Amino acid sequence: MTTDLRAPLVALGLIGLFVAVRVTALPLADTAPTTFGISSPMSADVDSVRGNVVTSGAAIVSRDPFRLGRRPVLPAYDPLRLGEQLAPPPPRPTLVVVGVLDGRPPSAVIEGLPAVEGARVVRIGDVIGALRIKAIGTGGVVVTGMDTTWVLKVREPWKN
Repeated sequence: MTTDLRAPLVALGLIGLFVAVRVTALPLADTAPTTFGISSPMSADVDSVRGNVVTSGAAIVSRDPFRLGRRPVLPAYDPLRLGEQLAPPPPRPTLVVVGVLDGRPPSAVIEGLPAVEGARVVRIGDVIGALRIKAIGTGGVVVTGMDTTWVLKVREPWKN
């Protein structure tokens, strides 16, 4: 039984030795670097690619994705805070227009403004808290702020 396996093992060893000598003595592919002459039609393409790389690199450096001051961001990273919930946004106020005074300049009486108890007389351009009065018309008021624009109509208590 030993003589039956000895011949194939010797043949396999010789083939392996031949392949190892062949690969080390003569490489399978040409490894010589190719050089392009100056008159090569590809030299213009290579120059344009180099120019694009230079301008792209300048654009990236001019818009440095990293902080120039090398200072850490204001809220420091804390992996334990990732599980915490953020504070809910402040509630939006319930604004009610009590009345509109038509005149020069027009005025309106509004209830529900933040940090103001009761009703308050406002004019166009007034800023109360984070709210700005944009427009006052005959039938209502336009208020902007807190990522919202309110178009308020005059309250008519006799219709409720």
